[in-house]
Amino acid sequence: MMALKILLASPLLLDVQGGGCLKHKNFQTVINYSVEEAPVEFTFHYNRNVLTRRSKERTAEWVKKNEGHAWLSGLGKEAKWHTEGVTKGSMRVETKFKMVAKPYDKYGVYYCPYVTHLNVTVHYASEILIAKEHEEGSCSFAAVMEHEFKHHDVNRTVVKTLAKRMEADTPKLLAFMENRYVMRDDVQKAFQRMQQGISDALKVYGEEMSGRMDEFNSHVDTPEEYRAVGQKCK
Repeated sequence: MMALKILLASPLLLDVQGGGCLKHKNFQTVINYSVEEAPVEFTFHYNRNVLTRRSKERTAEWVKKNEGHAWLSGLGKEAKWHTEGVTKGSMRVETKFKMVAKPYDKYGVYYCPYVTHLNVTVHYASEILIAKEHEEGSCSFAAVMEHEFKHHDVNRTVVKTLAKRMEADTPKLLAFMENRYVMRDDVQKAFQRMQQGISDALKVYGEEMSGRMDEFNSHVDTPEEYRAVGQKCK
């Protein structure tokens, strides 16, 4: 029992019990966020049957959602739906770190791993597909392209909005990751764990992107919009 009391009263243990690494951090992490957009890729060699098959499930969901609309009711239940264009967006998050470890206690037994610099690049890529039945330069080609670019603009807005959220949330994420001290021999492993943990946390936003895109693109794909596109070249 005496040995235990001596251990509990030791200066080293008392210092370790005093709190986490954040109270020892005497600098602010430099965080840089950027969004890089690749040039839009265009694909015009698929026919509408191929695009329709690829979009079959999404089209069925849209028809069911809007079946009460007067325009759809006027077309009749036997109306055949063809996909004339598709816009696909993707996001990838790239992270680069600079790390440092500083002693937590005066004996150099425990160290605090910190991120000094964090660069996050959000890469966004977009592909627009238009059925080859629409000849380039034709009125129908221009009408479909105009519609698909509305989706492209929505996707870009979603990506930029998520990037801003990521940037706003990153300091809190760093604070959580940096508050733990480690044994001196475990510093390099701690660096690796922190980098992987931060990267994995930021990837969650990429997983959220698809749902957000679907949500906001539904405001583009309205019966009124489809009717307007179909009437532009009549």
